[in-house]
Amino acid sequence: MRAPARPTLLTPDANRGRGREDGTDLGVWLDFTMQPLQLYGLAFLLGSYSVATLSDLKRMSAQSEFVSIWAIITIGLFVIDVYLMGTDKLIWQIWAAKWLIIVVFSVLSHEKVGPYFHLATGDVVAIMATAAILTPLLVVVYYILLKVIDAVMAPALMQFGQKNVYPFMPVIFMTTIVVIIGNFLIPMVMVR
Repeated sequence: MRAPARPTLLTPDANRGRGREDGTDLGVWLDFTMQPLQLYGLAFLLGSYSVATLSDLKRMSAQSEFVSIWAIITIGLFVIDVYLMGTDKLIWQIWAAKWLIIVVFSVLSHEKVGPYFHLATGDVVAIMATAAILTPLLVVVYYILLKVIDAVMAPALMQFGQKNVYPFMPVIFMTTIVVIIGNFLIPMVMVR
């Protein structure tokens, strides 16, 4: 027997009038699971991150082509979210929260501002591309995981850098893997 469908960010018309279209359903905000297309998107990004990670370890910079692709993905997902919001398939409060979180953390992570991280533009754009795929709660979790995984990996990555600067793409790569694996583990834990 199948479990009843859980609320998601995409609100089908059948659910109209049940509190979700105005963002009041707490279950929608606290949903950790991702749709298959989100996982495919993360897998695609993970492929580009793997090559960019090797480049980052060798040259301390991701190739500009990758940065362009990540920027296009981020802009494309923003446009898709705007379209979904315009067709009442995405709750505007969730859209606003997600993109506000992404913009704030991106600014706070850039090397010119940097209280959260002090990252090059390419690293910030890569993080934005991943965050654009996620739900608002997962965006926050992703940025927290980045900080934790950075703390664990930084000592090993220092040998590839100079002074206090080290390649950050390996941290983004590993954090994205953790998010993908977590997507499969969290539902199993919650069922028990």
